[in-house]
Amino acid sequence: MSYETEAQQVEAIKRWWKENGKMVVAGVVLALAGVIGGRLWLDRVETRAQAASMEYQQLLGELSAGNREAVIQRGSYLVDNYASTPYASLAALALAKVRAEAGEYPAARSRLEWVLERAEPFQYRTVARLRLARIHLAEGNAQLALNTLAEVTDRAFEAVLEELRGDVYVAMGNRAAARTAYRKALEASAPGSDTRVLQMKLDDLGDADAS
Repeated sequence: MSYETEAQQVEAIKRWWKENGKMVVAGVVLALAGVIGGRLWLDRVETRAQAASMEYQQLLGELSAGNREAVIQRGSYLVDNYASTPYASLAALALAKVRAEAGEYPAARSRLEWVLERAEPFQYRTVARLRLARIHLAEGNAQLALNTLAEVTDRAFEAVLEELRGDVYVAMGNRAAARTAYRKALEASAPGSDTRVLQMKLDDLGDADAS
């Protein structure tokens, strides 16, 4: 399956965690319990995971409401106090989003780099790389954006990867490469998905013979 938008990427991750999160936490708890032992430690881990989950649910509400300051405050709290949970990575992605939307690119980059260094599962890192490449492009560093995209290996994100690669090539003035990337993005798009904007980007480049 391919994800065409960031919203789809994040929703897919949220669905995965909703379906598998308890199993993952339980697996980690059981594995470590065999080494460390002790019911007190198990209770502490479970309590922290539940607390992080509740904090993240509130963060999602604040994000949907467009409450930027609340998102920054709660997201920072999650990252600082629950770094060992997947919710910290999701919070860091949310922080990067609101920072990037405000043009605060250094702050956004810092949060994304945190995800790249720490996040599990690896899909979080893929989302971070895609967004980091977009920030590099917005800052006018197309080559760095291209280099960042080259590190994306998860083919589930192929449609958004190729579309973004096309945007980078357009910025670099390489129309032929951009045309190829946009066509790959269209081919990788899920059946029934809205590809009108992507098609417009391709159409704006014109025919290869006319270039």
